[in-house]
Formats: sequence, structure tokens, C-alpha cells
Amino acid sequence: MSQPVQNENITDERLCWLVAREQVGRLARKPGAFGWFTIVLGWLSALYRFGNRTGTQESGRGMRQERTSQRMADYALAVDDTAERLSAEERRQLRASRELPAWFMPEVERRFAAIRKAG
Repeated sequence: MSQPVQNENITDERLCWLVAREQVGRLARKPGAFGWFTIVLGWLSALYRFGNRTGTQESGRGMRQERTSQRMADYALAVDDTAERLSAEERRQLRASRELPAWFMPEVERRFAAIRKAG
């Protein structure tokens, strides 16, 4: 679980990221079709090489890590863009409770999809 944010001098956008980061991390690590392909490819390679963990399995892991990093960067942009839409009351509530409004994460997902489509 994330540690509570101690610094009250951070921006609302940064606070949104800190609150959403754990959930966004889980979303970014979902394998998707390409991710499952690299997982299967890695396992088949390991079976073929009699347990040798080099080659295709390692490159598959690297591809998944790179994909997760790219997705996290896109999620960071989506969170930042969405945070700009918070009302003054939602910003006060965020600072007081360290909780995002109910509409926030679905909007982050929508914005994330738009960023991925444009990229």
C-alpha cells in the first residue's frame, strides 16, 4: 500500500498522480494481446532450450517491461490532463481525504485511450 503523502506543497496534479499511481500501475501491467504473445513465446523458448533462461524469454520480458513503461508514461499524461478538470471543491476534498472523485479514473481511462490512439 502507498505511504501517505506528507508534503502539502505539492501540486494538485502531482497529488492526483500519487493517489492514482498504484491503480494505474496495475492497469499498465495488464498483458493485452501482445503481452500474452511474449509470455507464450518466452515459455515456448524455455521449453525448447530445456530451461535456459536466455534469448527469447529474456527479450520477451524486456518487451513487456518497455510496453509497461510506455503505458505508465501515457497514464501519467492522462492523469495530469484529467486533474486539470477538478473543481475547486474537488481539489479541497482531494487534499483533505486523499481520494479521487468517482468520475476521475474512468475519465483517465478515456483520456489514456485517446493518447494511445493519437500516438
